[in-house]
Amino acid sequence: MVNRSLAFSFVMMVCLTISCTKKTTTPTPPTPPPPVVVEENILFSLDPDPGTTTAQALSGTYSFKVILSSKMPTTGISIDITTKTDPAGALLESKNIKSTVASNDISTGPLVTGTLYSVTVAVTSQKTASNTLTKTFKVARK
Repeated sequence: MVNRSLAFSFVMMVCLTISCTKKTTTPTPPTPPPPVVVEENILFSLDPDPGTTTAQALSGTYSFKVILSSKMPTTGISIDITTKTDPAGALLESKNIKSTVASNDISTGPLVTGTLYSVTVAVTSQKTASNTLTKTFKVARK
C-alpha cells in the first residue's frame, strides 16, 4: 500500500510539473494600425482671375473656371457659387456643383446691365468639411 501511495504521489508530481511548465510560443505581433492619410489643404484659382479689380461681363452671364491646384480629395470637391448684388446683397443665384475633376467651367447669371455683383466661390472637400477655401470677386455687366 505504501508503494502504491508512493507511486501515486510520484505520478501526480510528474503530472503537475508537466502541466505547470511554460510552453514557449512565439507571441503574435500586433497588427499595425492603418496609415493615417492627411488630406492636402484645398487650393484653387480662378481663370480669368480678376484679382482686386472688377471683372467685366460682356453678356448676361459671366463665365470663368475654377481650377483646383491642390491634390483632389479622394471623394471629390463641392463648389458653392453665390452671386449677390453689391452693395445691397440681394441674392441673384446660388448653386452647388460636385466634382472629381480639377478644372470646372462656371457661369453666373442672368446679369443686368449697369449692376455690380459680388460672386463668392467656396471649394470644399466632400470628405473633410473643414478643408475649404473661399474667394470673392466683383463683376459688372457692361
